[in-house]
Amino acid sequence: MTLEKVSHSSIFSNFNYRLFFLISLSLAINFNTLFNEYVLDDSIVIQQNKFVTKGLAGIPELLSHPYFEGYDQLKELAFTGGRYRPLTLVVFAIEYQFFGANPFVSHLINLLLYTLLIGLLFYLLHFFIFRNNVPELAFVTALLFLLHPIHCEVVANVKSRDELLAFIFLIAAIIALLNYLHNAKKSGLWLGFTWFLLALFTRESAVTFVIIAPLIFYYFFTFSTKKIILIVLGLSTIIAFYLSFRFSIVGIAPLPIADISNAPFLYASPSEAFATKIFLLLRYIQLLLFPFPLSFEYGYNQIPYIEILSFKFIASLLLLAGMLIYAMRNFYKKTILSFCILYFFCSILLVSNLIVDIGTPLSERLAFQASLSVCILAGIGFLSLKKLNATVANGLLLCVCVVFAGKTISRNAVWKNYENLVLTDVKTCSNSVRINQFAMNIYLLKSTTESNPHQKNKHLRMGAFYGEKMLAICPEICSSYMNLGYTYFNLSNYSKATELWIKGCALEPTEKDQKQAAELLSTELYKAGNGFYEQNNIKAAILCYQEALRLQPENTYAWYNLGGNYFLIGDSVRAQNAWTKLRSIAPHHAFNKNDFSEIQ
Repeated sequence: MTLEKVSHSSIFSNFNYRLFFLISLSLAINFNTLFNEYVLDDSIVIQQNKFVTKGLAGIPELLSHPYFEGYDQLKELAFTGGRYRPLTLVVFAIEYQFFGANPFVSHLINLLLYTLLIGLLFYLLHFFIFRNNVPELAFVTALLFLLHPIHCEVVANVKSRDELLAFIFLIAAIIALLNYLHNAKKSGLWLGFTWFLLALFTRESAVTFVIIAPLIFYYFFTFSTKKIILIVLGLSTIIAFYLSFRFSIVGIAPLPIADISNAPFLYASPSEAFATKIFLLLRYIQLLLFPFPLSFEYGYNQIPYIEILSFKFIASLLLLAGMLIYAMRNFYKKTILSFCILYFFCSILLVSNLIVDIGTPLSERLAFQASLSVCILAGIGFLSLKKLNATVANGLLLCVCVVFAGKTISRNAVWKNYENLVLTDVKTCSNSVRINQFAMNIYLLKSTTESNPHQKNKHLRMGAFYGEKMLAICPEICSSYMNLGYTYFNLSNYSKATELWIKGCALEPTEKDQKQAAELLSTELYKAGNGFYEQNNIKAAILCYQEALRLQPENTYAWYNLGGNYFLIGDSVRAQNAWTKLRSIAPHHAFNKNDFSEIQ
């Protein structure tokens, strides 16, 4: 479908007026992000990144190490290798040099970058892509892109600056290359290649530009094939250089990940994984068309695995295949719809998990560039409707813009801080094991700082609720048994706490942290038993010592006090058994001789 150029008048018909409106609107609807804190992975790239916190002095290390290398707590995980995005970290290092870890400054930079991107996008659409179409098409497309709520994560999450920078570099690259093709100035060619190289060093997914660029040249221009081939060869050379440089830093691929939180298809069969990935492509389209509700987390098991013969997979495959068939059949007709379909698939391909698993099944930020295709089609739909009934078309556009703007503002507020984000999204993505784990940990932490006993127990009960839900979704996460067990310990449910910690140890019997956690709870139960003893609650004390010994059978202090408490209630047989066990573990225990002399 193409549009003929028509004459029209509008208050925003002048490019400068429209650009000013878009810039002002971008700043206005995202202004509330300036008061947000750092959340999620922001700490990895700024606060706790040992290279970034060196400022300018850390830049050489950022250029010579994988993406997560500067964050020590992730060194044992697989994705310390396999990712190389130094340019974004360099930007963070420069920011840290002058402003330190300042969330206001970080969010301000993200907001300004997003506004710059909107301006560049509008410039590209107005003067190049849609130069021969109705002038409103460029404006409406840029407007809808600006307001689309799915972009909130890119703007409000500081870590997602890589998405902003990469798209800015790619737009700058296409503008430079188009200037070269129009004016034959080689400076535009080399500038375009430079912008593309910067995009690659920002995000690996920028590599698809080698396909997207010639698509744009083909669909919207009539350049010579020789020039286009020259550009494609140049872009391919840039990619080869980038890959060789990247390989020297991170190798070919990361190690396999055995953590369901970062490997969402870990428990799926090959057929289930493929079927689910195809279905997820359709979910991206659904979110772009109807971005409600939104969430920062769509991990296991928020979107359950589907079978290869399921209706969801068959319907998804048929619809996606139909889109591709339509695009290819209309390729020579150069319809905008066929371009948008191909652009969507090219933009989403590397982050779809179909080529390589990326650690998340679906993420809103990954649809950032692909969303432009839907905005273009929506702009065309608006102008087509306007020909039939301008009042209806303008009213519909106004309604969409108001709804999108309202959702964007409210969603930005959800990103206020980590606690607010998690406790909001756990209600809309309640089947995600990871988000339930985050919610449990938040309530457990809140209970440790709460002085009011009633409120403290309320936090603990909420933590237990989300912990139980998490383990019901995925009982294989051994580390989560520790926190849930600790929650029940603070609720004085010692048997439940011990049961959970024993299960965690059984899942990972060689895990050092798990064994340390069991020893820690054993000590806590021992201390609780001492407290009950001082309150003359001998039965409760005995129960705590027994649970402590279930977790740590070599806990000599617990054996000694268990025997003593049995002795106090007149059960000399069990007292002697406990002390006999103590003597077998620690023959030189200081209290053995006197204790046994009293009962033998």
